Amino acid sequence: MVERIKPKRNFTEGPLFFRIILFALPIIAMGMLQIFYNMADSIVVGRYSGDDVALAAVGSTGALTNLIVNFLLGIAAGTNVVLSQCYGAKDNERVESTVHTSMAFSVIGGLLFMAIGLIVARPALILMDTKPEVLDKAVLYITIICLGIPASSVYNFGASILRSIGDSKTPLFALASTGLVNVLLNLVFVIKFNMSVEGVAIATIVSQYLSAAWVVIVLLCKRGENYRLYLRKLRIDTKVLSRILRYGVPTGIQSSFFSISNVILSSAVNTFPTTTVSAKTIATNIDGISYTAMNSFSKASMTFVGQNYGAKKYDRVKKSVWYCLIQVVVLGVIITQTELLFGRELANLFVDSSMADAEVVVNEALEIMKVVLTTYFLCGIMEVLSSAVRGMGYSISSMIISLIGACFFRIFWVEVLFYNIESMQNIRGLFMVYPVSWIFTIAMQLVLLSFAFRSMGKAKTNAENSVTVK
Repeated sequence: MVERIKPKRNFTEGPLFFRIILFALPIIAMGMLQIFYNMADSIVVGRYSGDDVALAAVGSTGALTNLIVNFLLGIAAGTNVVLSQCYGAKDNERVESTVHTSMAFSVIGGLLFMAIGLIVARPALILMDTKPEVLDKAVLYITIICLGIPASSVYNFGASILRSIGDSKTPLFALASTGLVNVLLNLVFVIKFNMSVEGVAIATIVSQYLSAAWVVIVLLCKRGENYRLYLRKLRIDTKVLSRILRYGVPTGIQSSFFSISNVILSSAVNTFPTTTVSAKTIATNIDGISYTAMNSFSKASMTFVGQNYGAKKYDRVKKSVWYCLIQVVVLGVIITQTELLFGRELANLFVDSSMADAEVVVNEALEIMKVVLTTYFLCGIMEVLSSAVRGMGYSISSMIISLIGACFFRIFWVEVLFYNIESMQNIRGLFMVYPVSWIFTIAMQLVLLSFAFRSMGKAKTNAENSVTVK
């Protein structure tokens, strides 16, 4: 039996501009909720734990945690590319095989990376020059967080499957419900049971396992759909996995190197006083709102480009890219300017005003935000371009460009410029690495996009000539 494809989730037909917005909105909402829940972790532990170093301890682990999980998330993006192309081409057999291979791999990969995280946590934090007074609490926090990696893996692969077929709402509902549990447990563990970093970490992994269960149940209940999950069919199809890895591994490597560059940046931040480490934690939480909103158009770009590329509708591929770029710039400017306008009020949410250094932490957070947020829309452009070319199958080329422009360049900036040029050894000198690296990477991605468009034009011409000859 040929499974039907719902028209509202088939992006190879109909108008594009507003459908991209409607697809992106639930992802934006989902990302915002995730950021707010993460912010709740920092706010609760910073204001109510009574522990002066708890906020710095949580912030010290962010880059390392991302390094551990981002490789798996990159492979999940490979699932998005493969499945959206199969779905756009209406290849039901490959859709089913991709779903079951992806979910089987999510469990195996999640367990493997959990083990890696538990092993490397303390040595890595020591290598990052984590301050001695923060180290033990940082190790405790990241150890507990690593126990949730399998759940995070299952959720993200499941969410990637749903987004590939045009369903961006279900992951939102899952995150909204389980994230609320996270916030409530934060308050219970920290305020009622007088926990510190371990309380917010436990609350986080409980919500992650609930999210994973939600997505799995949804996929199990998709009767009459070609992407329904059957537990008895969970197995690795080596051909399908090879294709997923071909797209996903470059993305995972790219994400991991992003994290490595951020680990090195965090090491540089750790050379400043503890107040700066706390300020960076605050700024990262706030600019995360901007990144999450703009990254939603990156995911939209991959899905819309992937489906239309699979359907060989190349004109719609180009329109999808340009529409996503327009939308990400407009949204990026609106959000970042709003954050800057209310920056002090947002930063004050994270600190206990009775702390001796509260004002210093807030002012340093504002300084970081002014450097990064002013040009943050450039990050959105970079993400959309990278996802678009990956949706057309250029994962390795996109990876190389991102490694050069946004990873190796940042490492060079920190290790060569920051540490050796005295005038750059301040907050502004360190964080200027972000806008400069975004511009550099965008320029190279545009060259790759131009090449991809020319290749599509040749493919379209060849197809038309073939039809004419027949």
